[in-house]
Amino acid sequence: MKNNILAQFNSRFGNPHIYVKSPGRANIIGEHTDYNNGLVLPFAINQCIHMYMSKNEIGLLRVFAFDINDSAEVNLKELKFQNEGWTRYFINALVACGYDQSSGIDVVFGGNLPQGGGVSSSSALTCGFLAGINSLFNLKYSVDQMIDLASQAENGIGLNGGIMDQTAIFKGRHGHALKIDFLDFSVEEFEMPDDEYTFYLINSGQKHNLVETEYNKRRATCENALQVIQSKRPEVETFRDITEHDIEKYLVDDVSKKRCIHVLEENIRVLTAAQILKDKKYEELGPLLLESHKSLSQYYEVSTPEIDYLVERSQEVNNVLGSRIMGGGFGGCTINFVKRDISDSQINKLKSDYKLKCGYDLTIDEITPSGGIQVTQVYSNNSSVTFI
Repeated sequence: MKNNILAQFNSRFGNPHIYVKSPGRANIIGEHTDYNNGLVLPFAINQCIHMYMSKNEIGLLRVFAFDINDSAEVNLKELKFQNEGWTRYFINALVACGYDQSSGIDVVFGGNLPQGGGVSSSSALTCGFLAGINSLFNLKYSVDQMIDLASQAENGIGLNGGIMDQTAIFKGRHGHALKIDFLDFSVEEFEMPDDEYTFYLINSGQKHNLVETEYNKRRATCENALQVIQSKRPEVETFRDITEHDIEKYLVDDVSKKRCIHVLEENIRVLTAAQILKDKKYEELGPLLLESHKSLSQYYEVSTPEIDYLVERSQEVNNVLGSRIMGGGFGGCTINFVKRDISDSQINKLKSDYKLKCGYDLTIDEITPSGGIQVTQVYSNNSSVTFI
């Protein structure tokens, strides 16, 4: 695919200056905790977006989306935040960084990340483009600054999300998961299991659009609940300072209680999972994923009947140790922790059962922990050098 994208760039714009490889991300555990100053345990994955870029002298952003065979042109002097269309990720990134260069930008991109599947394809696109223009124009943004800009760009489309995705995509390390603490933004690396264990993503085929769901409402509920507790206990600064006793004592509605209990217990599960990786007691990770899913389904209420069925049905598949919904919710993928692999016959049976029960087609992919974003300088003689 990478070569086909390069060929498309050559035919449209000539020789590229920059190549960007921007991975998706999977999250072992720690969902809806990042924007609550909590803990997460994601990793960058081998599935990615390939992006070739160069400058142009006509003052336009010219973009070709290889996977959907669509193109767009944008006047760079008339940039403003956009809420619709795939071009918004490029436009909003430029708005977020206050783009003021005289040169235009040519881009061709494509990849193998499932759209709306919970692997953060939108963040991979936004982060990859920011990393590309940072190198193309020598803007000298640090990685942390680009993470912040990518978050601003995505918030511009109405999704009041955290920065887990952007951090994992920029800072991912091959063969490792990252425990990210959003109280102090520290990152700790944990070696992933060897080849005897692996992760599978099962894409439900149920697309989610987080802007149009209740994702933002979940965040607002948590923020309001924290404010209520802070009004009673002024010394409380974040969710990390409260206990289940505080939740029961100071919150009156059951919905707020359930949301907050999930956040507290999910943080504990992240710490437990990190210790499991450290101690190499991998069999214990499966039940932890199932606990997380139960909480996300019943307490945070971001699952769907189709996803719940997939998690339940996965326990009938040999070698699947645990499963849960992954990402913001309301559709998308489940992440499944597997000892060895899943046989083709079991995959086919799962696909047929799910199609009969839910009406959607499944896609199932093995994923491995990858490095973060790579930016490579491309020369006219086809030589290159990677500098991120």
